[in-house]
Amino acid sequence: MRTLSRERIFGGAIVLAILALLAAPADAATPVTFAPFGALGIEGKQVKRVQRWLRAAATSLPEIKLRRSTKLRRQLARTPGCDELPCIAKVGRRVGATHIIVGHVGSIGGAYVVYLQLLRDSGTVTRRTHGLLDPRRGLRAAARQLLFRLLLPDRYSGKLAVNVNVSGSWVYLDGERVGRGPKLKLPKVSVGTHALRITHEAHRDYVRFVKIPFGRTAKVSAKLERIEAQATEMKLAGARPLTDAELPWYRRWWAVAAFGAVIVAATTTAVVLSPKGVDRDLTATVKP
Repeated sequence: MRTLSRERIFGGAIVLAILALLAAPADAATPVTFAPFGALGIEGKQVKRVQRWLRAAATSLPEIKLRRSTKLRRQLARTPGCDELPCIAKVGRRVGATHIIVGHVGSIGGAYVVYLQLLRDSGTVTRRTHGLLDPRRGLRAAARQLLFRLLLPDRYSGKLAVNVNVSGSWVYLDGERVGRGPKLKLPKVSVGTHALRITHEAHRDYVRFVKIPFGRTAKVSAKLERIEAQATEMKLAGARPLTDAELPWYRRWWAVAAFGAVIVAATTTAVVLSPKGVDRDLTATVKP
């Protein structure tokens, strides 16, 4: 009987350990709740509709444990004048939420403009974001992206796959070298537009702007153009000397001859007319 009791105790301890391990991820999740949103020129029922969309999107987020917002709403109703963020954070602690989403909703062109803040239980705002929710297209994806930017900004990313036709080429993203071709995969790239440049010493650079989508892979197939060495050869096609009639007048024979005659005549006249002196060493006067 003693041996059986020990085995039961040992087995119970193992079961408790397994349950603790299984419960660890849930306990590690961040408790989050929604505070009632404010309206920016729209009706209250529209604000509640937007808040329901965001709450439904928050249920699919990893590492998030969503608390019922009705508890916080009731506690706020029991606390008159609790409109400031420190007071909301204090009430949030009562319902076990360390992170509270507060925000305001407006309307533009049939869509909703949402301004969100992440309030900690200490009363400080750690993050802000805003976005556009259009019920006519992409509502679920837009709501999910908005919450990722607010709650999990490190995981708000996409992927990039680059395929180059030249081996040994270097790949740069936003001016930073990230790898070499011909094939490169980047598993985590921030969402948005990035500058992509691919270089190789024997090919022209490939420069493009690439847009990284959230949760998906942007694929780029780059074809580098080879730099060809071009030799330039000059040929005098149909070259011939000009005839006398084609030359300008100052290059014709009679003009050249006339210029020569004038120069010779001027030189001769200058020599003839120049005064001639007598070289002497002594001057004396002779009297008769």
